[in-house]
Amino acid sequence: MEDNQEKLLEEIAKDVRSNAELVEDMVNKENDALRNDQVSFYKDGILKETSAYLEGELKDVRMYAATKSSHDKLETKKKLLELRGNFVKELKNDVTEELKKFAKSDAYKDYLLTNLKKIENKDNGYFVVRENDMQLMQELCQKVGMKQEIRKGYFAIGGFKFVDEASRYEYSCTLDEKREEQFAWFRNNSGFKVVESEDE
Repeated sequence: MEDNQEKLLEEIAKDVRSNAELVEDMVNKENDALRNDQVSFYKDGILKETSAYLEGELKDVRMYAATKSSHDKLETKKKLLELRGNFVKELKNDVTEELKKFAKSDAYKDYLLTNLKKIENKDNGYFVVRENDMQLMQELCQKVGMKQEIRKGYFAIGGFKFVDEASRYEYSCTLDEKREEQFAWFRNNSGFKVVESEDE
């Protein structure tokens, strides 16, 4: 009887161990599944957060690069405009000096005389010249047979204007105007401009 009880107890113990192993195995599997789910959930969350963070950083880097590029282009244009301004100013000063020298030469007299001959009206109107040229203009007018009044005007360099108000006719060969016309031509035709290139 004691043998039977021991056997029975042994069988019960085996059965309990077997059930305990099954329960332990099930609990371990459920635990692993929960752990994997949690790890997967957190991993996905971290990946999304990292991706959003990296996208934000990349956007900031792109914006900085665009701003820096734009700033650099602006600085380059500013320097080019400054160089162009200085160049044109220097050129204008040089041309003005050359014209002032020209206004004191014999070639200047020829210039005035050539332009006097272009005026068709020999009777009406008046001339406007700078004070330095009044005497010279009188001599040249006598030479071509013109008797119009000669008035004093202000021209920085020289030349003259002829005005016939009755005929609404005006002729100008002032060196100031000629200089400005040439600089206008230079600005429009020299290609010396700062422009946005098409590949930017």
